[in-house]
Amino acid sequence: MTDQRNSDEQDAQQKRRVVRRRRDMDFTPVRNGMDFLLSAFDHLSQRNGEPGARDLKYAVLHLQAAVEVLLKARLIREHWSLVFSDLNKAKRSDYEKGSFNSCSVLGAVDRLNNIVALQITKEQRQAIDNLADTRNALTHLGHTGSVYAVEAQAAVVLDFLLTFIHEELWPKLTSEGPYVLNTMHQLRARLGEVKALVKQRSQRLEKELQPLAGHTVQCPECQQWSVVLGDDPTCRFCLMDFTPYEAAQWYAEDGYAASDKLSLCPRCNTHTVVIGASVAQNKRAGADICFGCTTEYTNWRLCEACGEFVPPDKEPSICDGCLGDYYEQF
Repeated sequence: MTDQRNSDEQDAQQKRRVVRRRRDMDFTPVRNGMDFLLSAFDHLSQRNGEPGARDLKYAVLHLQAAVEVLLKARLIREHWSLVFSDLNKAKRSDYEKGSFNSCSVLGAVDRLNNIVALQITKEQRQAIDNLADTRNALTHLGHTGSVYAVEAQAAVVLDFLLTFIHEELWPKLTSEGPYVLNTMHQLRARLGEVKALVKQRSQRLEKELQPLAGHTVQCPECQQWSVVLGDDPTCRFCLMDFTPYEAAQWYAEDGYAASDKLSLCPRCNTHTVVIGASVAQNKRAGADICFGCTTEYTNWRLCEACGEFVPPDKEPSICDGCLGDYYEQF
């Protein structure tokens, strides 16, 4: 009887030990990325699709993590060494231990395009880069900005990421395939809520922006065609304010124009002319336009001596300043 009681107590203790044991973490790169993505959606869908500042913060942090992890998961499928920051230092032993510096998210994008031969567009790359900048500011410096811009960034990246998962990750998955597919069905339905907010605001601004299309450009912050140029350039979508020089410099240096150099405006005498800018009225054609006074110089020529603008009917093609210097020499 005593032996039986002791045996029962030992069984009970064993069961208690089993119950108290916690499950080990089991996040493969794909599951890890999908988990971050789910969390981003959870935060974005708060308050009936109008999340507060805190939810937007964590939506950005987790969405950026999802992008980075899932892009690198695709690189790993191509070859494990491609996720190393320095390919020359890639060692299988370091990879298996997770003891190495990995490439940046933009580095992953470029390797996917150049090595794996994917077709991640310039606009998608820019959206990922903008989201990374917002994430870094939130993490390290704090960030003050427009919730509309963050929502627009998130909508573009989410749209890209869901297509990327469906076309580049899910088809080759085995055991994780059903999990990813089911998660994707849920996320696509919820993406409509986020995109609807962006679409609703865009439609509301459409009539307001239509007569201004000749001097309206794409916003480097939120990617919407809603920066109205002038003495006080402002994005009507995300409400970002610029000086004419700040807007021109940001636009040119971020690769939205044909050249990253600014030219002097003959009318307002400031270096605020962007070469080869696309305006909402004709997005495919490049316009040489001043981001301050909105004067267009597309048909003007450049001074043969200094490269500044010269009227199209002026002969020879030398500006008055350089022409005066030329006569002084003789």
